Amino acid sequence: MNITRYLLAFGGLIALVSPLIAADEKPVTHSFVAATFMKNQVLIVSADGKVEWEFEAPACMDVWKLPNGNILVASRAKGILEVNRDKKVVWSFKPEGETYTCQRLANGRTLVGDNRNKRLVEVDAEGKIQREIKIESNAKEHGMIRTARALPGDHFLVCQREDNVVREYDLMGKVVWEFKISGPMTAIRLANGNTLMSSVSGEFVEADAKGQVVWKLAKTDFPGGGKGKPYGLQRLPNGNTIACLEGSVYEFTPEKKLVWSRADPFLAGLMCVQLLDVPGDATKGEVLR
Repeated sequence: MNITRYLLAFGGLIALVSPLIAADEKPVTHSFVAATFMKNQVLIVSADGKVEWEFEAPACMDVWKLPNGNILVASRAKGILEVNRDKKVVWSFKPEGETYTCQRLANGRTLVGDNRNKRLVEVDAEGKIQREIKIESNAKEHGMIRTARALPGDHFLVCQREDNVVREYDLMGKVVWEFKISGPMTAIRLANGNTLMSSVSGEFVEADAKGQVVWKLAKTDFPGGGKGKPYGLQRLPNGNTIACLEGSVYEFTPEKKLVWSRADPFLAGLMCVQLLDVPGDATKGEVLR
């Protein structure tokens, strides 16, 4: 057999087989912990979509898996709860009024949104407030803080829903950066200095330090136009973005290619998720959500 013909024939075989190999690649899957507002539950969902653990938390809006394996959740009705896998509450803090956000910090304190008093507070292990950061707002209690995240240098990123703005505050309560956006629900500061935000208007927006939009995920980018309002988000180490709508969760590449999604009845009113198969210590700012 002529060697040229042999090589051409072999190359053709490779070309035919390669698509089959690509098609046989394992699909992307994730396990995650989720806060569901409508179902009033915190859920741990396996990579194959089965509920492995659940805990009742009325009107839960924010949730974290801590390095010790416990789950930290913000419940509008019950306040901030740390729950172990035996469903025992091992720590709690209840502000006077509504609260929608929490974050365990590296110093062991917990950052809590206190809507009634228009402030963020850091609470220690004994439930004592160690410091507060006043928030500028004209909104009523219900429309105040949605999520708040601690930043390096004692700064704080706050979503102010009815004020239609995401603001960065210093420890003294001075606004050092802001971005106008309709009904912001979640905002995180990325390693490159940009800020990724979700808006009830139907978008996930990334803006740079000058307030210029550098990336956007619109409802039209979701299958079927997306159903439900945008809420939680997470930026993964590979650059992909986790985007939560009411009842469904999606993973998009920077090019807006959909690589994973889940939509199940038990995710009704989904607020946010944290992927459990992505490494990172949530108390050290290594989990961007």
